[in-house]
Amino acid sequence: MPSSAAASQEASALSEELDVFRWRVEQFRQLCFDEAEASDLAASDADLGQARHVVRIGCPPRLALQILS
Repeated sequence: MPSSAAASQEASALSEELDVFRWRVEQFRQLCFDEAEASDLAASDADLGQARHVVRIGCPPRLALQILS
Protein backbone atom coordinates (compact mmCIF):
# COMPACT_ATOMS: atom_id res chain seq x y z
CA MET A 1 0.00 0.00 0.00
CA PRO A 2 1.48 3.40 -0.96
CA SER A 3 2.28 5.81 1.80
CA SER A 4 0.35 9.02 2.23
CA ALA A 5 3.37 11.03 1.03
CA ALA A 6 3.75 8.87 -2.09
CA ALA A 7 0.05 9.15 -2.86
CA SER A 8 0.24 12.92 -2.42
CA GLN A 9 3.24 13.14 -4.77
CA GLU A 10 1.44 11.02 -7.35
CA ALA A 11 -1.65 13.23 -7.14
CA SER A 12 0.52 16.32 -7.47
CA ALA A 13 2.26 14.91 -10.56
CA LEU A 14 -1.09 14.05 -12.16
CA SER A 15 -2.36 17.54 -11.39
CA GLU A 16 0.72 19.08 -13.03
CA GLU A 17 0.29 16.87 -16.11
CA LEU A 18 -3.33 17.95 -16.40
CA ASP A 19 -2.35 21.62 -16.01
CA VAL A 20 0.24 21.27 -18.79
CA PHE A 21 -2.25 19.48 -21.03
CA ARG A 22 -4.87 22.20 -20.51
CA TRP A 23 -2.27 24.91 -21.20
CA ARG A 24 -1.20 23.15 -24.41
CA VAL A 25 -4.83 22.84 -25.52
CA GLU A 26 -5.32 26.57 -24.98
CA GLN A 27 -2.13 27.39 -26.87
CA PHE A 28 -3.20 25.29 -29.87
CA ARG A 29 -6.72 26.83 -29.71
CA GLN A 30 -5.14 30.29 -29.92
CA LEU A 31 -3.47 29.15 -33.14
CA CYS A 32 -6.95 28.59 -34.65
CA PHE A 33 -7.21 24.84 -34.23
CA ASP A 34 -10.67 23.64 -33.19
CA GLU A 35 -11.20 22.02 -29.79
CA ALA A 36 -10.76 18.42 -31.00
CA GLU A 37 -7.64 19.26 -33.03
CA ALA A 38 -6.16 21.25 -30.16
CA SER A 39 -6.84 18.42 -27.74
CA ASP A 40 -5.28 15.83 -30.05
CA LEU A 41 -2.23 18.01 -30.62
CA ALA A 42 -1.87 18.73 -26.91
CA ALA A 43 -1.95 15.03 -26.11
CA SER A 44 0.66 14.26 -28.76
CA ASP A 45 4.34 15.09 -29.07
CA ALA A 46 3.48 17.97 -31.42
CA ASP A 47 5.95 20.81 -31.08
CA LEU A 48 4.15 24.00 -30.05
CA GLY A 49 7.01 26.16 -31.33
CA GLN A 50 6.78 24.53 -34.75
CA ALA A 51 3.00 25.01 -34.69
CA ARG A 52 3.43 28.71 -33.98
CA HIS A 53 5.98 29.00 -36.79
CA VAL A 54 3.91 27.29 -39.50
CA VAL A 55 0.80 29.30 -38.56
CA ARG A 56 2.80 32.56 -38.44
CA ILE A 57 4.12 32.02 -41.98
CA GLY A 58 0.56 31.58 -43.25
CA CYS A 59 0.12 27.82 -43.32
CA PRO A 60 -3.62 26.98 -43.24
CA PRO A 61 -4.68 25.15 -40.07
CA ARG A 62 -5.55 21.93 -41.96
CA LEU A 63 -2.11 21.74 -43.54
CA ALA A 64 -0.47 22.72 -40.26
CA LEU A 65 -2.34 19.85 -38.58
CA GLN A 66 -0.94 17.42 -41.14
CA ILE A 67 2.58 18.77 -40.66
CA LEU A 68 2.37 18.55 -36.87
CA SER A 69 0.74 15.13 -36.68
